[in-house]
Amino acid sequence: MGEVKDFKKTTPMWSLHEAAATIGTRFTGEDIPMPCQIFVDSRDVLPGSLFVALRGEKADGQDFIEDAVKRGAAGLICRPPAPDSHLEGLLKSGMPAIVTGDTKTALRDLSLEWLNRIDPALIIGITGTVGKTTTREMIKTVLANSLEVHSPRRSFNTDIGCAVTVLEAPPGTEILLLELGTNRPGEIKELAKAYRPGFGLITEVGPGHLQGLKSIRGVLEAKLELLEAPSLKVLSYNLDNQLLARAIRDSGRRPELVPVGYKSSMYRILEARSDVQDGCLVLFVVIDTPTGKRKYQAGLFGEHHAYGLAFASFVGDSLGIPPVEQEKRLSSFRALPGRGNSFTSGKGFLVIDETYNANPVSMSAALKALAALPFSAKKSAVLGGMGELGEESPQWHRSMVSSFQGLDHVLLVGEPWEAVSRDGLPANCHIVAFDDLEGFFRSRFYPGDLVLFKGSRSFHMEKAVKILENLR
Repeated sequence: MGEVKDFKKTTPMWSLHEAAATIGTRFTGEDIPMPCQIFVDSRDVLPGSLFVALRGEKADGQDFIEDAVKRGAAGLICRPPAPDSHLEGLLKSGMPAIVTGDTKTALRDLSLEWLNRIDPALIIGITGTVGKTTTREMIKTVLANSLEVHSPRRSFNTDIGCAVTVLEAPPGTEILLLELGTNRPGEIKELAKAYRPGFGLITEVGPGHLQGLKSIRGVLEAKLELLEAPSLKVLSYNLDNQLLARAIRDSGRRPELVPVGYKSSMYRILEARSDVQDGCLVLFVVIDTPTGKRKYQAGLFGEHHAYGLAFASFVGDSLGIPPVEQEKRLSSFRALPGRGNSFTSGKGFLVIDETYNANPVSMSAALKALAALPFSAKKSAVLGGMGELGEESPQWHRSMVSSFQGLDHVLLVGEPWEAVSRDGLPANCHIVAFDDLEGFFRSRFYPGDLVLFKGSRSFHMEKAVKILENLR
């Protein structure tokens, strides 16, 4: 934990033709340098990027190649074209392309070949029911001014997302951050084996993706697959989750363990409290570390983010970032869009935007933090449903009702909340449709009020934020 470690090395770039040759696939067209931006959705394509035409459950990327090229794609990974098709003509005209019967496998194989070439000094794999992306960005914030750090540009936590992230890593990458998500047994095991993290982080375990993982026990077992990675040398985890802590203690695999949390003897959270200063939300956190106490004051909503700061402190210490620098860098950290960022709307409402996603763990934590927040005006929540909870969805939505206490208004949007209404709604609670929101906002919400918006992506709660912002 002294000086910042030096991992610098050089890695030559490669061409698209060379990349195809390394994985034994056919290349056609004019050779170009491997693009540094990779897209699997034609709507996201930027000029000069590589478009990978993947066959999905609902759509086939092969059908959107023309759109990708119009948007400026410089190269393709695609399946062989049908005779006399537009794609056949495009390839005959010299469009650079890796042509293969299995584009997903080609994407993965290319990423593993590039990973071998850049050979980062450390790969950090982050998993957990909640907090992966924010924790990842906190770690990046701690390291980025001292080391060459590469992380996903979005919440890329699937096999495709990890492959894209690795392929976009620039030469000279020293630290590679990867999110390892899952909605089925075995997925994290596969990701960890392929992308070989040396450090692993488990942020939390709770109900999430229950359609595929069936139960909290299933979620726990899926996260613990990270322990099966032969590359794993160090595991940091949330000690305050008793189920997780017990399972790690009882596991046969023994990497170096670094627990964080209120009960930890290594990275102990001593204090975490939220406040509002000058119209902005601020989180104050004190963490006792092996080198002394650290005090952070970050632009975050909710005491649960103290764990991310503790994880980042551990990683910073491990890579030699001076404590004073860690305090400075993390105290400038601000919540990511849709993940608890706050702002004052044009009409004077203080908005907390948690619309990116939701599950029972994150929903409960957000509502608890909102109720406890010292705020003189009204505090309300506009909540979409929580997705992918399978047969247990009704009971998990009902379990949120106790968290509505202490709030002035709770507006519930989406069919899953119907299970709550059957048991009777608290007086401060209403089930509404999107079309009803404007009326509720006009009649019950006032400038200066604090309003939390949260829900799973499939419920599009960002639309509710827009309705409040656009009030006339």
